[in-house]
Amino acid sequence: MIRFQLSLLFALTIISNSFGQSKITSSKSKKAGMQENKLVGTWRLVEFADLDSATSTWANAYGKNPKGYFTYTKNGIVNLNICSETPLKISQDSAKNYNINLLKWVDNNSVGYFGTYSVDFTKSIVTHHVKGGSMPWYIDTDQPRQFILRGDTLIIGDSKTWKRVLVKTD
Repeated sequence: MIRFQLSLLFALTIISNSFGQSKITSSKSKKAGMQENKLVGTWRLVEFADLDSATSTWANAYGKNPKGYFTYTKNGIVNLNICSETPLKISQDSAKNYNINLLKWVDNNSVGYFGTYSVDFTKSIVTHHVKGGSMPWYIDTDQPRQFILRGDTLIIGDSKTWKRVLVKTD
């Protein structure tokens, strides 16, 4: 009986080790994994600029010092929020009677969305898979974004016609 119990314990230990402690392998290279870790974190927005093709100058829709954060989690969630350096100040009571043009609002005052993201490091593209936010036309769409990582600076955009410059905060 003791021999049977020891054999059973040994068999269960082997099974447990083979299932519970097996390492999950990935088809990603170590270099891609290291790059991916560099994108994970919270990034503070320091510049939001679009090139004005008529004047060939950079236009800052949210001002010279926009506020906002982009967060990329290790589990593939993206959350971004942007607002003007001088947000509109209205009371909750007056907000009930305030009429806005939604497109003008998101283009000049405040915008945010959330969802998941995927990264193609070979093409330097991060794709935001939008699930919700202040722009109804983004919901349930994929928003591919070119990016450049330079140390603690993340530049989203082509830097020729548009750019979102962020610095890592954590």
